[in-house]
Amino acid sequence: MKRVVVLIIFSFLCFSIGSAQQNLQVKGIVIDMKNGNAVPFAHVGICDKAIGTVSNVDGAFILKIAPYYLNDTLCVSAIGFHTYKIVISKIQKDDDKIIELIPQTSVLQEVIISDKKITGKRVVQKAIDRIYKNYPSKKFILDGYYKDYLKRNNEYISLLEGAFSVQDMGFRTLDTKTRLKIHQMRYSESYVKNYEKYLFKAADDTLKEVIEGVSPMFYANEFFNMRYHNPIRNKNDIVPFVGIFNDFSESNYEFDIAYYTYVDEEEVYVVTFKPKSEYNYQHINVFGEIYIRVKDHAIMKFNYNYYVIKLGDERKMYELNLEYREYEGKMFLKYISYVNFFKIYLGYEIGEISQFREFFVTDIKYNTKENISKEESISKSSPLHTIEAPNNIDFWNNYNIILLETPYKD
Repeated sequence: MKRVVVLIIFSFLCFSIGSAQQNLQVKGIVIDMKNGNAVPFAHVGICDKAIGTVSNVDGAFILKIAPYYLNDTLCVSAIGFHTYKIVISKIQKDDDKIIELIPQTSVLQEVIISDKKITGKRVVQKAIDRIYKNYPSKKFILDGYYKDYLKRNNEYISLLEGAFSVQDMGFRTLDTKTRLKIHQMRYSESYVKNYEKYLFKAADDTLKEVIEGVSPMFYANEFFNMRYHNPIRNKNDIVPFVGIFNDFSESNYEFDIAYYTYVDEEEVYVVTFKPKSEYNYQHINVFGEIYIRVKDHAIMKFNYNYYVIKLGDERKMYELNLEYREYEGKMFLKYISYVNFFKIYLGYEIGEISQFREFFVTDIKYNTKENISKEESISKSSPLHTIEAPNNIDFWNNYNIILLETPYKD
């Protein structure tokens, strides 16, 4: 089955509302009012509803809204900023106003500084201990947009994207019980070729070898491979690079409460971590941040970075970003995004590969009777491009994709 993807990022920074089969389209960019920098992974959606999209690394977004939401309010939010709100009907056509988020970050309160019992390590351990309380234990379904793309020598070479539904049986149930349904999927002509060339290793392929970095293959299916990297959902499993999250606070890291910020007016600890001095080797650099809500120790955001230092040059090998948000009293995934960098020898060439996999949640269904049957769910051992799925151009014209930071054509 031949599939072709053409994505073009807009070249102007403005709002516009247009009609596409009865849908409204809101388009723009989110920036930090203080310094003018783009705000990546900001949530853009209808207030008090799970419907929405996420800005890309350049702060750009496109949101398609059904016309019956015209009198609702658009909310744009990101950790560390005041939420921006505007009634959707007031967004004027060709309005050149960009969304400026006001920073909401403070120094640590004196009471926190003076309380010796409140340490970064203890805050992280308490957050881990409360995962089963803060996250859903019952079945839920996440609708969302999945994107998988490769760069070779920093140039885009292939892209796959899809509209997926994920049925999770709850955090007390192993993630192996999770089911995935594909509603729509498309990919570039180069996707299969590059998947076979750079990501898949046949048993009789003696020339292909990863000479720098870590092989990206854990499951044959790309989506379940990505889910495997979530340390909060899989806190009892060994997650790539991160290890076992259950004893993360007891591992070889130092933790520090750097400052606190806000999410929807709620205080959030920002805990930074890095290897303990005895494990801080000269050839690697590891660091990250965990955002933990003060009132209940819910983990809002997790970031992990792994660099290798060679001949004075620092090269990123791995980065994981994920964020959760509250819905109906529980914490649900907002997005997960990871990139794995590796260098591969193919016998006739050496390729520097950047592999990106991302899932952005557009709707949450909790306490629902909806179900993904075994027949609808795809196999964890089947690569995505081997699965037959609809590819309807009218669907994509009205769907909330997450834009690439630069144009991609195939």
